[in-house]
Amino acid sequence: MSPARVVFICADTVGDLMAGPAIRSVEMAGVLAKEGHPVVVAAPLGSQLDREGIELLTWDSPEQLRAVVAIADVIVVFAPVLADNLWLGSLGIPLVVDAYDPGLLETLEQRRGEPFNAQRTWVADASRHLVEPLTHADVVLVANERQRHLVLGILAASGRLGSRITAEDPTLEHFILTVPFGLPESPPLPGPSMLRKPAGELPADAFVAFWGGGLYAWLDPLVLLDALPRTSHRRIAAAFLAGPHPTPVVGELPLVEVARQRTRSAGLDSDRVHFIDHWVPYKDRGMWLQDADVGVSLHHAHPETELSFRTRVLDYIWAGLPILCTSGDVLAELVGRRDLGIVVPPDDPVAVADALDRLASEDDVTRGERRIRLAEVAREMTWSSVAQPLVQFCGSPSLAADRRIVPTGPERLPQRLRRALRIARGHG
Repeated sequence: MSPARVVFICADTVGDLMAGPAIRSVEMAGVLAKEGHPVVVAAPLGSQLDREGIELLTWDSPEQLRAVVAIADVIVVFAPVLADNLWLGSLGIPLVVDAYDPGLLETLEQRRGEPFNAQRTWVADASRHLVEPLTHADVVLVANERQRHLVLGILAASGRLGSRITAEDPTLEHFILTVPFGLPESPPLPGPSMLRKPAGELPADAFVAFWGGGLYAWLDPLVLLDALPRTSHRRIAAAFLAGPHPTPVVGELPLVEVARQRTRSAGLDSDRVHFIDHWVPYKDRGMWLQDADVGVSLHHAHPETELSFRTRVLDYIWAGLPILCTSGDVLAELVGRRDLGIVVPPDDPVAVADALDRLASEDDVTRGERRIRLAEVAREMTWSSVAQPLVQFCGSPSLAADRRIVPTGPERLPQRLRRALRIARGHG
């Protein structure tokens, strides 16, 4: 069987500055390219990509997207993107729906406190972006077993767990694939100081707690700020990535200004807190991580926490940083189980301060032993490893059992045109 031509559809900008969905698209595409599949990443206008084996095509309208997917044998698409382009489900091309980021639960926290009618509108739209795509999927990707349970519930409610689909796949192990976020094969390369003076802003002898991701509403960076004045070690400082999101439609994150105000009200000066006002380029993030002493990921207790997969924690593992995180999600369980750092209760600045003091007081032997454990976990979570279920599907793609009779009509591109387009692109 010839390699399948795989098209990844992403609504986030691809380039030097990338958020989670763009990173995931590029990295999974890279794994498939190494396996010999012709791969396209379809991303918004303005995207740029120089990655061996991956072709970048841009789009900003359904018409442009139709031209991109016309030559696909497999389409990998994030659930919200499919929700706004449901016509993709009528093409007769196997659809891999990536549901690793259940945005509905993020929206619940992001819109908390707004007038109820406004909340209801936002939540209804977020629900549509999660639920409707799963009725068209031939395969669903999730990041962990908790997300698998969520998808099972949605499929049951939509009626897809009937005899046709479960007769061939009783456990749904081929229909719901666990593909976590992954890590590069090699650890970060050493680089210049990015956080401490002379190149950075914090004192050269600071013990730096690094918040290595966006200040989103469903997270709790404020508890770290509340903890700093309670630490015994006065050289403990915090650095926050606080730049605007690289996808323009997202832009500035409102919690950034709240965090700045909390810093001022707590009397924390520039030696204790530093806000990095730009989004760090994806290829450069290792330099920032390696200049830190501990990676921090804190959140409140809510449904989003239970189903999340905090990609910033993966970066900390990749860089060999001890991890300070809140309990409640699967990566916090990993941190506790493999002794990769300290897990604290939610909303507890005293516990956060105590954890920072303990980490700052550790001896070199303890730190070295933890780095060995972190390196072991990092080797287990490389992209080439975690993406194998997707690789196997693309090796023999097919429609789901209940989608094998695909409606014809103006939405479906004739097979002869699809083949002609393949030949024209040199993939006949």
